[in-house]
Formats: sequence, structure tokens, C-alpha cells
Amino acid sequence: MGERLGKNRILLVEDNRLTAAMVSDFLIKNGFEVEVVPSGEKVVQRIGKGMIPDLILMDIELAGKMDGIEAADIISKQQDIPIVFLTANTSKEIMEKIKRVKAYGFVLKDTDRIALLSTIDMAMRLHEASVYATMFERLFETSVNELYIFNPESFKFVVVNKAATANLGYTYRELEGMTVFDINPQLDIEGLREIIKGLMHGKQERVVLDTVHRRKDGSLYYVEAYLQLFEYRRSKYCMMFAIDVTERKRVEDELEESRKQYVELAQEAPIGILKCDVEGNVVYINKKALEIFGSSNAGEISNINFFTFPLFVESGLSQKLKECMVNNLSQTVENSYTSKSGKNIWLRIHIKPLLNKDGMVKGAQLILDDITEKKEMERQLYEMSITDPLTNAYNFRYFIRKLEEEILRAQRAGESFSLIVFDIDRFKSFNDSFGHQVGDFILRATVDMVKGRIRRTDTLARWGGEEFIILLPNTKLEDAAKLAEELRQRLMQLKVGNNESVTASFGVAEYQEGDTAYSILKRADAMMYKAKNDGRNCVRY
Repeated sequence: MGERLGKNRILLVEDNRLTAAMVSDFLIKNGFEVEVVPSGEKVVQRIGKGMIPDLILMDIELAGKMDGIEAADIISKQQDIPIVFLTANTSKEIMEKIKRVKAYGFVLKDTDRIALLSTIDMAMRLHEASVYATMFERLFETSVNELYIFNPESFKFVVVNKAATANLGYTYRELEGMTVFDINPQLDIEGLREIIKGLMHGKQERVVLDTVHRRKDGSLYYVEAYLQLFEYRRSKYCMMFAIDVTERKRVEDELEESRKQYVELAQEAPIGILKCDVEGNVVYINKKALEIFGSSNAGEISNINFFTFPLFVESGLSQKLKECMVNNLSQTVENSYTSKSGKNIWLRIHIKPLLNKDGMVKGAQLILDDITEKKEMERQLYEMSITDPLTNAYNFRYFIRKLEEEILRAQRAGESFSLIVFDIDRFKSFNDSFGHQVGDFILRATVDMVKGRIRRTDTLARWGGEEFIILLPNTKLEDAAKLAEELRQRLMQLKVGNNESVTASFGVAEYQEGDTAYSILKRADAMMYKAKNDGRNCVRY
């Protein structure tokens, strides 16, 4: 109830004005607020309209049709208000009437005023205790959780609440003759005695048990039971507060099953999965990740620290991992890696920070996807996009890009480069005489011969049907012409048909300041046609 703010209010019901004034004045001087009503009808009316004083001091013999006892009987059925009777008549009949109504005693009108104060104080205290008892009784009985009070020596139930009877299926009367062990098959006498002994010696204030209760029909349900001791009228009792956690247990079991399934799926996943703590230490690794790292021993990999692992450090992945955890950001990167077996592997690595229940980063999860085949396919597609499918020389589009890059480089560095354009002589006659298969052979053999002679920095491309072009960085005109002559002579060693040599006409041009791709190509092409017009199988520059 707590302490009341302000003065206690007393409703004095007295029809004698002199008595009312004297009692009221005395009570006011002793710290009470007092309101006087002259009859039983008036006090019933005031209470019916919602007035709730802290105490009613009621004269028994009142003017009017209703005496104090009748008024008290009506009031007690409407509100729980402590009532003390004032009387000058202590006859047996009056005493019997007082006993029939809910009252907190009586005071003789001519009694000592100190006795009056004592009776009022005692009535208020008794009423407050009654209110507390009623409140706790209601809380106990209406609790949605099961409450049991039992004797810690015999273990028999003293009292149980409605939730306990409803969940167990027993009546109050049935439970009165039962013990804790009748509803809990997991408890044994010695174990419970040890628990209660620990509570009595103050080792613990309460004990929590994850256990089960058994209903009258034999079915079991999970409970979380709290045991603690209390003392009442110098006797010890044990209270058990039990929460039905069957649904929570079901959810927990489902979550545990889901967790196991997740672990199994993660272990057999076709992608690598690793987890590390905030310090970079590996805390989990699945089979695919072990396979990617070329290891079959999880213990070997689990000793790795991602912040010091050479693969991660050299590729900059360690730094990216730190940044992701510091900033709580996910990131995807691609890196090549050479496994323990020497196999070159491309990995796509997705980094995702992991958070604890407080939202703080506790580590990271790394998803490793082996994209080696994809990278190889990309490389092959790229090669196909820049090379001629028949000869495997570069194609026209790629060559123009390299030529434009070389022009820019020459402009910046003030250096020169040269182009060689050559066309196989009388190529159509080879096709007509020996068929296209021979013609294709000549083209492929020509490319193989040139590739075997030029530098890695040089670029050979198929310009047209039987026409080719070579880009020679850092090469003067004279040196380019010498190379062209050497290639012409080497080509003549290629024989087809009736030991007939393959020849070609070569044109050479050197980059000049202000040249564009079109202008230098035009000059080189013009030189090649000049070689054609000069009888073929020669070099012009």
C-alpha cells in the first residue's frame, strides 16, 4: 500500500451535535481530516456516490430509520472500508449485532480519548494488512504461472493456485494429499533435500530447475521451476514458481534442428565458408574451403590468422578485412591464389561482418567462390574477341586499339615505331589449284613463322583475307625493313603443291610526327602495293 500522502480522512457518523463536535475537534487536533454526517442514510448515500474515507467512525444508535449497524452492513457490501462503532450501549443484543457485520471493533463514547486513538490506529493497520493479504491472495490465485507452496520436510502441498490445477488437471482437493514428486517425475527425494538444504543454509536465495511436470492424464510438459524458502509463523515453507515453457522448448528444439541443418548444409556447400573473430583468427571452416586451400586438415587451417596469412597480406585482403570489420561494411573482391599443390586458383571472396547481440562487430564471415573456370572462360572469350579464329593472329579491331595506344606513347615519349604490311602473292591461285584447305594451311603457317621471329612486344594481326600487319614499337624504318626482308626470305622456304614457294609483298612505314592511325596505315599500304607493282616478292619502304 505504501505511505499515504497527506492526512488520513475519517468520516464521523454521529447525530448528537455536541458529541460530534467534541470527537471531531479531538481527531483534527491529532492530525486527521474529519467530515461529519448525521445519519445512516446520509453515510450510505455518500459512500454510494464514491466517497472512500480511510475509516468510518459510526454511532450505532442514530436518528432515522437506519441505525449504524444497518448502515455498516450496506457499506461493507459496496466498499472495503474499516468501520469502528461508537456506542454508549454495551448490551448483549448490541454486541451480537456488531459481530454480524464486518467491523474493526467498537469504542465506548465515554472512553478515554487515547483509547479512541489507539482503536482507530489499530483498525487502520488491520485494514491495511487485510488489503495486503487480499491483494497477495489474488495475485497468487490469478497468476498465469503455476504456484505451489509445500512443506520442505514432507514435500506435501500446502496450497496451490488455479493455474496449477488447470495445467495439471487435478482438483484442489486431489492436490492436498499429493507431494512434489507426484507431479514431477524427474525429482528424487535426496536431490530435492540437497536443494532445500542449500537454500536453508543461505548458499542460494533460489534455485532454477529446467524440468517437466506430469499431468493427471500422464502427459508431460516442460517447465522452468524456481524454488525458494520463506518463513511464516515460525515455520519454513518452500514456494515453487513454475513457468510452462513447452512452446519455448519446441521453438528452441526447432532452432537447434535448424542450426544443425545449417551446419550440415554449410559443411557440404559447394562454396567455401570461413568465419574469423575480430582478431582475425579462424573459428570455422567448411570442406569446400579446405579443398580450395589444398588441405584436408581443418586443424591446420584453423590455426591461420587472416591478418597475417601470406595470401591475404600480399593481396591486400587482410587490410580489406580489417576495414570491413572496423566500418561494419560488406565487400566483394577477386584474387588469384596458388594452392599447396601448385594449382592456380581464382577466388571471389565476399566479406560480411558478424555482429553480437549488442550490435557490435564480433568477427566476419568469408564466402569463397572458386571462379577459376569462369576466369578461364572469360580469358578464352576475350582471346576470341581479339584474335582471328583461323590463324590465331590478332584481329583488325584489336590491332587498331594497339596502334592508337602506340601513337599516344610515341607522342608522349618522343619515340618512333614502324609498321610492316604484307600480302601473300597469288593466294587465290593456291586456293583454286589446291583447295581452300591448302590456302588455310598457308595462312596458319605464315602466322606461326612470323610469331616465331618477332618480339613479344610486337603485334601481329590479320588485316584481311591474306593480308597481315605487324606493329613494331621502338623500331626505326631501316630495322623494320631488315625484318621484313628476313620474313620474306623465311616465307619462301614454305613449299606447297609441286614444290612451289610461298611469297609475299611487303610494305614498311615509320611513324612521323603528326601521324594518325589512318595516315601511317595508308603509307604502309601504299608501300605494299608498290611492292606488288614492282613484281611481287619484295620489300618496299
